[in-house]
Amino acid sequence: MVRSVRLWIAVLLLAILSCCLIWRSCTAKEQNELPPLNYSESTSSAAVNTGAEATAAVTATTEKAAAAPAEAAEEYRPSASEPLLSRSKAEEITAKVQELHSSFPDFIGWLYMADSDIDYPVVQGTDNEYYLSHALNGSYYRSGTLFLDWRCSRDLSDGTNIIFGHNMQSGMFGDIRSYRDPAAFEAHRYGWFFTPDKVYLIEFFALSVVSGFDALYDVPCDLSQWYDGLLEAAEFKRDAAITDKLIAFSTCASDYDNARALFAGVLTAQESIEDCICPEK
Repeated sequence: MVRSVRLWIAVLLLAILSCCLIWRSCTAKEQNELPPLNYSESTSSAAVNTGAEATAAVTATTEKAAAAPAEAAEEYRPSASEPLLSRSKAEEITAKVQELHSSFPDFIGWLYMADSDIDYPVVQGTDNEYYLSHALNGSYYRSGTLFLDWRCSRDLSDGTNIIFGHNMQSGMFGDIRSYRDPAAFEAHRYGWFFTPDKVYLIEFFALSVVSGFDALYDVPCDLSQWYDGLLEAAEFKRDAAITDKLIAFSTCASDYDNARALFAGVLTAQESIEDCICPEK
């Protein structure tokens, strides 16, 4: 009887020890992961370091890029229903683009839409998988990074372009699901894409729900056919003056297995940054 009790106690202690070792291993793994970039502030190439140095470098603020003018609190900020930007926002994004362009080879631009969480860098990898789970600095990041389809030209010279992002509860392309409300779709007409060389205005004209295997994902492709396909699948649409470039934001939808939402717009290069600035009121 005594031997039996001792045996059970030994088994119990061994089980407890095993659980402790597993927990310690998992904790160590989480602590060794690099933190994602803090996209709300300016960053530097030092962010690819490991440990405490990486945390400090990634979250460090460059005062020149992050500081807003003293009068910014009273500055008029155009909504997503207006094709304009405040001067402070345009300068803020421009500074971020210049810094990230010099630090990260995969970086191609910055995407912004007023009255939404869409205010992120955009990259392009060698496939459409890597940046689903990686930050701009190459660290593992469950939310991923917005990325341009690897088959599209990184300078946006193609007529049809797709940017992918997760449908998060908060952030990334999660706001797109709310645009399936008529009032919200109507209120979100314009967005901006800043690249190292140009500034593009995006005029949204359709919100479509399609299969992730739909032919609309075979980009680049014929612009007219792509436009017609987006309108045919659209839940909401409005008139837009079509030029030689279109772009769509793609994210998951819950309508059915492999459903995807495509929020599409006309991509128009601006002649000057001043063309984008809202006049002072």
